Amino acid sequence: MFHSEYKINMISKLSLPQIEIDNLVKLFSQGKIQEVIDKIQVLNINYPNVPLLFNMLGVCHKNLGNLVIASKMFESAISLNPDYAEAHYNLGVILKQDGHLNTAVECYKRAIALLPDYADAYNNLGNTFRELGQKDDAIKCYKNVIAINPNYAQAHFNLGSILRDLGKLEAAKKSFESALKINPDYGEAKHLLNGLIGYTSNTPPREYVEKLFNGFAERFNDSLINKLEYTLPSLVNEKIFKLSNGEIFNKAVDLGCGTGLSGQGLKLLSSNLTGIDLSVNMIAKAKELNIYDSLIVGDIVEVLSSSKDKYDLLIALDVLIYIGEVKAFFKAVRSCCNKNAFFIFSVEVKIGDGYSLLKTARYSHSESYVLNNASKGFNLIESQEIKLRKEREGWILGKIYFFQAS
Repeated sequence: MFHSEYKINMISKLSLPQIEIDNLVKLFSQGKIQEVIDKIQVLNINYPNVPLLFNMLGVCHKNLGNLVIASKMFESAISLNPDYAEAHYNLGVILKQDGHLNTAVECYKRAIALLPDYADAYNNLGNTFRELGQKDDAIKCYKNVIAINPNYAQAHFNLGSILRDLGKLEAAKKSFESALKINPDYGEAKHLLNGLIGYTSNTPPREYVEKLFNGFAERFNDSLINKLEYTLPSLVNEKIFKLSNGEIFNKAVDLGCGTGLSGQGLKLLSSNLTGIDLSVNMIAKAKELNIYDSLIVGDIVEVLSSSKDKYDLLIALDVLIYIGEVKAFFKAVRSCCNKNAFFIFSVEVKIGDGYSLLKTARYSHSESYVLNNASKGFNLIESQEIKLRKEREGWILGKIYFFQAS
């Protein structure tokens, strides 16, 4: 947010008392963002056209979610001082968040040109290149970060993540190990490393799933439908129509609703449709479709366990691949079922018993494990083997289960 060394250098040129800046930084660190904004507006009277104050206003508004205002503040800071590296960086963050990736790249490059050891700018430039599909450029950026600051755990993680995507698994392991050596509590790095070394944890870190889908929201539909040939929602909706003999369900819930791919068909099958997802960005995309009567951001088990709502149809497509141990999930689902409610979900197939964390960092579940856990409160109607999606190694095999509450 505030690059301290650069900030101090700027202050000395602007005749802005250091004590005023210290007070603003202190308030910001305490989360008193509106108070920072109010104080800056007062300071602007006596110290007009100070780039630093516009930059700080931009950071405050970004934290409040006022991205348009934040962008204008950063642009104002840059117009007052075109060599303000941090303002270029902050503007790049906003542009990337809004999906203007190529413009964000130019902002990060400008920040780096002004401040060659700007590790955060290199890291975000790498992330942006990755979203653009320029993986070689992304790798160079992460390596530059590490050269500047070998203890930058996130850069080691980001490098490992992209190496894993490229199939360079041994190199990816080393990067995740480096990240964990710096930060032993780095849950995301631990999860991806576990998948590579064959160690199965019970569940992934919440922040891993949140970040994965928050970052994936904009290109989610295009990736699944056009690149991975994903047809699971339409297949399931057709089956539900047959199971219900064409009758409309009173209340349905789309668990892990994502951007609403399943919801578009479910809306035609239900009078009232709720969507639940951990990713705020996914929920935002689903809201644009205007098909859900209610959308909830949160962990599925936590939301269902505290809910008084009862449903006639509960769908969880591509949810269990991000949940290892399913007992709590099935229990929470059962607590929200009306009598004879339908519960339909998919899994990636595991041969043998139990469940496993795969190299993809997703989970696979065996049929014996699923049936043993789902038997408590549900009766199996049928199951169907399917091709879930097409990935680099070929088709991912899965299974859909159709249960009814007993």
